[in-house]
Amino acid sequence: MNKIGINIVIERERQDDKVIFMASSPDINVFAEGENIDEAKKNFLEGVKSHLEVFPEERESLIKNNDEYEMPILQKVFL
Repeated sequence: MNKIGINIVIERERQDDKVIFMASSPDINVFAEGENIDEAKKNFLEGVKSHLEVFPEERESLIKNNDEYEMPILQKVFL
């Protein structure tokens, strides 16, 4: 089976007095959270595997788009 590359974005969020990390992707409709970056990434990968089991047809579109889409560079700027 072909390996696929998925771009992910991990953002730090504050929920009440707690900081969590949210992982998402512009490539696939999967979101996950964790108490740290590694946990958010691990949960995201588990979510992607489950998602592709339910929607196997999306794997083919991810393979086709793997070389066509380059993740944008994100940068924080101050004015």
